[in-house]
Amino acid sequence: MPDTIKNPKLKKIIQWALLVILTGILAVSLYIFVGKLESLRLRGYIRGHFRHQTAVQKITPDQIRGWMTFRYVNMVFGMPPAYLQNSLNIKDSHYPNISLDALAKQQKLSSVQMLAKTAAAVKSFTIKPNP
Repeated sequence: MPDTIKNPKLKKIIQWALLVILTGILAVSLYIFVGKLESLRLRGYIRGHFRHQTAVQKITPDQIRGWMTFRYVNMVFGMPPAYLQNSLNIKDSHYPNISLDALAKQQKLSSVQMLAKTAAAVKSFTIKPNP
């Protein structure tokens, strides 16, 4: 393929401009990809890497507390991300990153009522036999 640009300075400028444009496109694409990936993680479709997984202790459903988020409860009891959302009919867009107390306040329930409903749903999940 013949070289059509004779001026070496112009050729260098064009090469640098193309490099800058391609780098910008790559950076924007990476930014969008990471944003979509984080959105999927926050919605519970993908799990993040838990560095301190051994720090999570096994608890019983009666030990669930209002400060816990639904993400944490799902993780501790090994439930699918959408299980509590479906069984408790949670419509809040912040699920699973909302605490039980915060959701109770939104739904005009007492903390005790929310804890009881959540514990019952967890017990129902853990009692079901695996097919």
